[in-house]
Amino acid sequence: MFRKRRFIHVSCMSFLTALLLLTGCSSKEDGKTEGLALIKRTNPEPMDIIYGEDQENEKGVISKVKEMVSSEDAIYDVIVVKNGKKIIVAYKVKHLQRFHMKKIDKNVTKKLEDKYPKYTFIISSDYKIFLESVRLDELLKEKDVPEKKAKKKFKEIVELHKELI
Repeated sequence: MFRKRRFIHVSCMSFLTALLLLTGCSSKEDGKTEGLALIKRTNPEPMDIIYGEDQENEKGVISKVKEMVSSEDAIYDVIVVKNGKKIIVAYKVKHLQRFHMKKIDKNVTKKLEDKYPKYTFIISSDYKIFLESVRLDELLKEKDVPEKKAKKKFKEIVELHKELI
């Protein structure tokens, strides 16, 4: 009798402990990419502040810029945001390739400036700029975002880049 009671007691306690561990370790996902933007690949679409995806008369410029930068082996996530003739290109570099940051920056800058000489590029591998660009991208995806607000955020990212140089 005593053994049977003890067995039931230990079984119930084990079950409750397992249940508590499983419910306590569950993840709460809020659906935003911003929180994990620095940890995992977000792969956002290239955006134009004024026209959204790509302009009709400049079909695919920002998409081609993203493809060109993404083709680098050391780069694993790229975000491109365009405002007029200025284009922000922020990217993340694979961990072991971080020792070659200057070389990667130089290669990306040279490729883009040679291919698109009429544009001004703000190129950065800084996480803060990447995160701010993701926030701007999410802002642009919202409906009825004032152009003035988007341009202000773009300007803030440019200013942040100038501070880091």
